[in-house]
Amino acid sequence: MPDLNGMMLFAAVVRAKGFSQAAREVGQPKSTISRKVAQLEEQLGVRLLQRDTRNISLTQVGALFFQHCDSISQEIEAAKAIIENTHNDISGALRVAIPVSFSQDVIASLCSNFMRLYPNIELDIQFTDNDVGLVGEGYDIAIKYGPLQSSDLVAKLLFERQPILVASPSYIKNHGTPATPQELAQHNGILLGTTLSAPIWPLGKGGRKTMATFNRKVRVNSASMVKRLAIDAYGIAMLSNTSCKQELASGALVPILQEWPMEPFKVYGVYSSRRQLATNISAFLEFFAKRYGSQESLQSMMS
Repeated sequence: MPDLNGMMLFAAVVRAKGFSQAAREVGQPKSTISRKVAQLEEQLGVRLLQRDTRNISLTQVGALFFQHCDSISQEIEAAKAIIENTHNDISGALRVAIPVSFSQDVIASLCSNFMRLYPNIELDIQFTDNDVGLVGEGYDIAIKYGPLQSSDLVAKLLFERQPILVASPSYIKNHGTPATPQELAQHNGILLGTTLSAPIWPLGKGGRKTMATFNRKVRVNSASMVKRLAIDAYGIAMLSNTSCKQELASGALVPILQEWPMEPFKVYGVYSSRRQLATNISAFLEFFAKRYGSQESLQSMMS
């Protein structure tokens, strides 16, 4: 039988996207965690993680094994929650607005795990790009991209993502590689956005910024579809480095204009100040911030 502690540490490494961050989160030395994961791989007779000097990634069997380890971890947390919430049960209806561009598979998995952990919460998840009114439309939480305008709303930073420009080797072979942001105007682009989104990408950061235009080949509000179309050589796309990590590693996509790194975009959980911070809102936001990255990485590995 696999070592349970090793399984939990392996899951922690995947969720933290590295041994150093996992060590900080679980409060154990990095060397101990690395040794435990190596022992687990030896015990199972398979490689779970691919390691290099800068990154780690899941092998195919590692991605499957992580699903089970993560489920066990969720069950352990649920057992703890039963004890912790005996006198303060977290319950009630929770209506959440989430941008359409978020992967529905990732959100479905995340919400399934959340409801397993908090069985007395009733979720109402709506995918929408409308600027919903939290009070007027009955939403408790809205997941939004920043920056946010000041209002009577409270915004909790959930996570950041680093955007990059990518294209397939086939597209580059047929159309060439843009050497400057201005040359993007001669290239096809796949735009992630709504009908109001213009074919403009903000490149650079700090004091070195420019707004680059491109020839919009297609516009779609699904990040997974943008990635698919980029792989199929329909144009250059802007994606988060997390969402296309596996494709970059395999060579299905290659980075474009790396000398123009962009500002990370921020994702917030927004709620009305009138609600203060209800326990069910707090539980959902903390869970979303902690778990979205691992679910996104796993979905990318399995797609």
